[in-house]
Amino acid sequence: MPSFTRTALVAALLSVAPAALAATDTSDMAVSIEIQNACEITANPLDFGVQTGVDAAIDDATTVELDCSAIDSEVAISFDVGDGSAATFASRKMTNANGDTIDYSLFVDSARTSPLGDGIDGAALVTDRDGNSGSTGTVQTFDVYGRVFASQGPKPVGSYTDTVVATVEF
Repeated sequence: MPSFTRTALVAALLSVAPAALAATDTSDMAVSIEIQNACEITANPLDFGVQTGVDAAIDDATTVELDCSAIDSEVAISFDVGDGSAATFASRKMTNANGDTIDYSLFVDSARTSPLGDGIDGAALVTDRDGNSGSTGTVQTFDVYGRVFASQGPKPVGSYTDTVVATVEF
């Protein structure tokens, strides 16, 4: 009797076994990824130091760092005119608590001939040293040159500040 049960079980399993495969079909599976650029900008402070007056021009420089995730993605770094009343790209204003101002400007070149701005009306955008406007996937450092203009006359003692917003578009 035990052999009949095993035989019956094998016969039952074979009766439900799949039929032999006789045909095939294929389909392509699309695989994709999209890389988007993500950028972070850091504008380092520009400090003209402690001065006794603004009779002569005072020059200083700082850097802006751009860290983007992708390579060869178009980027543009622009700067606004700052918080000073009646400021322009050519003449920004540092202001003290009483509203007194000291005129200065920011430049993209060490000769201080190209004012830094938004790329419109002669105010240059920041680009890398090779003139490219693409991100590199690594931290890029850009120089920013500042100048407090000479011959502004005596100024009241105190701290003069301005805030210039640097913006990266990508």
